[in-house]
Amino acid sequence: MEAESLLPALRGEEWAGREHVFSKLARDMILQETELMTMVRDQSMKLVEFIDSDGGELFDLNTDPHEEWNLWDGPRFEQHRQRLSWAIARWRGKRQLRTATWAAQYRRSPALA
Repeated sequence: MEAESLLPALRGEEWAGREHVFSKLARDMILQETELMTMVRDQSMKLVEFIDSDGGELFDLNTDPHEEWNLWDGPRFEQHRQRLSWAIARWRGKRQLRTATWAAQYRRSPALA
């Protein structure tokens, strides 16, 4: 499911939210150093991958809420980097499958007949 109501959280009711939040940004007037970046965050960590680079950014949001210390190359954080990179890979895969399914259903739509 893509959309999920935030109303319970706004009402102060118990609300678990999602395990991960994703975002992507393509090159524009502000972001010019890369073609595409993808971000994922969970309760404690945030990872940013750049499509045209082996590097990235990894932040521990509990100890560094302003994202000042990039932990990407830190050996202690390798497990977090791998876990969040896999989350991005799964997210990209799901979105591609959904798009392909939607396009096939749209082509068979009676509205196009």
